[in-house]
Amino acid sequence: MSQTVRLDNQGFIKGFLILAVLVGIVYVIIMFGGPYYRYNTLRSNTKDMLSMESGNPERMPAIKQQILEEAGKLKIPLVESNLDVSVSPTKVMKVKARWSEVVNLMDYYSKKIDFDMDVEY
Repeated sequence: MSQTVRLDNQGFIKGFLILAVLVGIVYVIIMFGGPYYRYNTLRSNTKDMLSMESGNPERMPAIKQQILEEAGKLKIPLVESNLDVSVSPTKVMKVKARWSEVVNLMDYYSKKIDFDMDVEY
């Protein structure tokens, strides 16, 4: 009978360790997935903004301000000096942006991720 109880305890510990590893994996995915999700959201919203403007060079300062506001809402550390909005002679609007984010995993590991956004419409 004592041997059966011992097997049950080993099963509990094994299950607990597997659960702890799975929770750790989910935590890492969420921490690293957040910056990429925000990057893709800003890229999509920027493309939408450009599609509504259709190559109007007078709107470039307003578009730049809208992109900075959207980045602020998404908590993206984008500054105006790293954002360039231009219109080509063929009326193609281009937005180039650059920023970095640091992912910190409970002060044991941190990773700097650099983002370069290049959107045309």
